[in-house]
Amino acid sequence: MLRDEMDVFKINVKFFARDPVQVEQAEFVPVFHSWIQIQSVPEHTLIDVADYAHVKDGPGILLVSHEANFYADDVGGRLGFTYQRKHAAPGDLKDRLRQAIVAALESCVRLENDPRLNGRIQFKTDEVSIQLNDRLNAPNNDQTWSAVEPELRQMLSELYGKDVKLDRKADPRELFEVRATAANAPNASELLSHLGATAQTW
Repeated sequence: MLRDEMDVFKINVKFFARDPVQVEQAEFVPVFHSWIQIQSVPEHTLIDVADYAHVKDGPGILLVSHEANFYADDVGGRLGFTYQRKHAAPGDLKDRLRQAIVAALESCVRLENDPRLNGRIQFKTDEVSIQLNDRLNAPNNDQTWSAVEPELRQMLSELYGKDVKLDRKADPRELFEVRATAANAPNASELLSHLGATAQTW
């Protein structure tokens, strides 16, 4: 079992870009700077941008906030957007999963609608990676899976409906990760509506 469910809050959520990708990572730098200028992410204090695009299969372009990090990354060789929670969001594990998924989807919608990117980045919504970035309280083992699976399935059922498949990455040397896939999925804005949320765009 998880040592203490309330301690598990370091959640990573990644949605992958659709192919073919028509945007360079460097193009995210001014976009993320503009997010800082207008503090465009509710309940996050946006601080700085770092460029790691030179690192192959790395963190790409990083937007730092007090509460979380935002990445336009190509970890694993696939460009996508990752939301990485650093400080505890309110509620239990299901609430925290919801918060992280909503934050990731809201950011995907902002990027898809940003005029500087001109629609050249679109995100697959039928696949999402969810990691627990806490090797102490959520090691990648069967006990963590047993503790997390009910909340994760319930959360993803709200997002996708019943037609969702979970694939756990069971390598104990890696972070606990579940890859969820759905046979059919609407766009990011509609997925947000399934969770009672909407994204602001400028």
